[in-house]
Amino acid sequence: MSHPDGDGQGRSAQGERADVGRARESAPPTRTPRTFDRRSVLRYGLIGAGGVAVAALGGFAIARSQEPGVAPTTPRPTPSGGATSAGTAFPVGVSDTGRGFVDAQGRTFVYLADTAWTAPSRMTREEFERLATARRDTGYTALQMSVLDFSPQADNAHGHAPFTATGRLDSPLTSADGDDYWGHIDWCLQTCRDLGLVACLVPSWYGGWGDAWRGHLTERRAGSYGSFLAERYGHLDHVWWLLGGDNEPDATDQSTAGVPSGLEEGPVIEETIAMGRALREGASVPQLMSYHTARGLTAEEYFGDEDWYTISAAYSGAYPAVEVAAEYARDTVRPVVLWEAYYAQRDEEPLLDRRAVRAQAYHALFAGAAGFAYGHSTVWPVGDGWERALTHDSARDIGTLASLLHRHADAELTPVTADSPAAGLLPDGYGTVESTSAVSAATLPEGRGALAYFGEPRRTVRVDTTAVHPTAAFEIRWADPATGEELFVSSGTTGADVTVGWPPTWIDGVLILRR
Repeated sequence: MSHPDGDGQGRSAQGERADVGRARESAPPTRTPRTFDRRSVLRYGLIGAGGVAVAALGGFAIARSQEPGVAPTTPRPTPSGGATSAGTAFPVGVSDTGRGFVDAQGRTFVYLADTAWTAPSRMTREEFERLATARRDTGYTALQMSVLDFSPQADNAHGHAPFTATGRLDSPLTSADGDDYWGHIDWCLQTCRDLGLVACLVPSWYGGWGDAWRGHLTERRAGSYGSFLAERYGHLDHVWWLLGGDNEPDATDQSTAGVPSGLEEGPVIEETIAMGRALREGASVPQLMSYHTARGLTAEEYFGDEDWYTISAAYSGAYPAVEVAAEYARDTVRPVVLWEAYYAQRDEEPLLDRRAVRAQAYHALFAGAAGFAYGHSTVWPVGDGWERALTHDSARDIGTLASLLHRHADAELTPVTADSPAAGLLPDGYGTVESTSAVSAATLPEGRGALAYFGEPRRTVRVDTTAVHPTAAFEIRWADPATGEELFVSSGTTGADVTVGWPPTWIDGVLILRR
C-alpha cells in the first residue's frame, strides 16, 4: 500500500538533494557590507548606512507556543454559526482579494493543518479527542483527514465497516441507532468544531499508485457517494473537501500501477468531477474544495474550470516555494494551500532534520500560500508511539509559526517576487532557489511591514526599508523559528542600506519589519 510522503506521490525521491536537512554555514553576502566597529554596538544590533550605530539589542521578547494538552472536551450540538470556544468564527471563507482566508468575523485565517490522514478510521473516540485537542493547543487550525481508511478492506477502530460490501461507495452501511462507521465520523467532526478546527476531508483516498480507492470508482458510484456525504455533512460550516489523494487523476503508469487486478484502471477525471459536483450541489453552507494530486503536479488542467475547485493545490518536496509561486501566479485567482510536503522523521531519502521540516512551512506561506499541512511519519498512520510524536519538536515548530503570525502578520501577506514593488527589500538577494540558502519574504498591506525567512545563517543582512514604504520608519526584530524567542533590534529605522547582524547560534531566522 502506498502512503503519504512516499515515492508514490508523483515524483521519485531519487535525485532530490541529499543534504536537504543540513543547515550549513553560509558564505558572505555577494556584496560586502560596510565595515563597522563592533565594539560600538551590542551584538545582534543594527548598523546604519556608513557604519553609524543607530540602535542595539534592547532585550528579549519571549513568546513560546503552548505545550500540547490532552484535556478532554465534550462534543456539543453544532451551533448555527459564529465563534467557537477556541475562537474561530465559522465558516471560514475566501478573502476579498481571493488570495487568503477569513473567518466569519473577517479575521485573517491561516490554514495550519496536521495530516492525520487515518485518524477517523484507526483511532477510538478517546484517542481522536487527544489528537485533536493536542493539535488545537499547539496552535494548529485544522486537521486534514481521510473519511475512509486507506485500505478498502479495513473496518474502523470500533469494528464498523463503511459500506455494505468492499468498495461499494454507493452503498453506505448505516444503522438506526447511529452505532456505525458514520456515527463515529459524525463524532469526530463534531469534536473538530468544538475545538475550533477546520476538518478538511478526503472522501476516498486514491493512493499514490491507485492502490487505495481509485479502482473502485465509477462515475455513478462517485456521484452517489458525494451525494451521501453532502446530505450527511453538507450543513457543517467547518468542513472542507480535498478530493483525490496522492494521485494524478489521469491514467498514467504511476497513477494506476497499484490498482488491483479486475478493478478500473482508466482515468478518474469524470468520476472526480461527479463527486465534486455532488458535494457542492448538496451542501447547504459554503464548503471549500480542492484536489490532492501527485507531488510536483497540478490539478488545474483537470479541475480548474469546475465551480467546486475553490482552492489551488500545491504539493512539493522539501522546497515548496516554486510550486506555491506557480499556483499563485495563475490567471485565476484562488487561495493556494500546500496540502503536503515532506514529513518529520522520514525513513527514506531525503531525510529532513527539524529545521528542514519547518522551513517548508515558512517558505510556503511567504511564497504566497494561504495554508500549509504538516505531517509526521508516525502520526498519519496511527503507528506505535503516535502520542509521543504529537510533541515532537517539529510539530511544536508549527505552533511557534502560528504564534509568530498572530503577533506580526495580522493581515494577508503578499509574496515578494522579482517583479513586485518590494523586490529590493534584501539588496544582497534571496539566495539560491531550492537550497537551504533560499530566502522567502512577504509584505503586509499598505506598507505596514514585511517578514523574511532565512533558511541558513548569514553574517549580516542588508535591508532596504524603502522597498516596503518609501518614508515610514520601522521596528526591526528577529524571531527564532525553533523557540519563538524574539530579539529586538531597533525602532524608528528607515533607509535604503540598513545592515542587521545575525543572531549567534541560530541556524535559521525570521526578520520582521513593522511600522
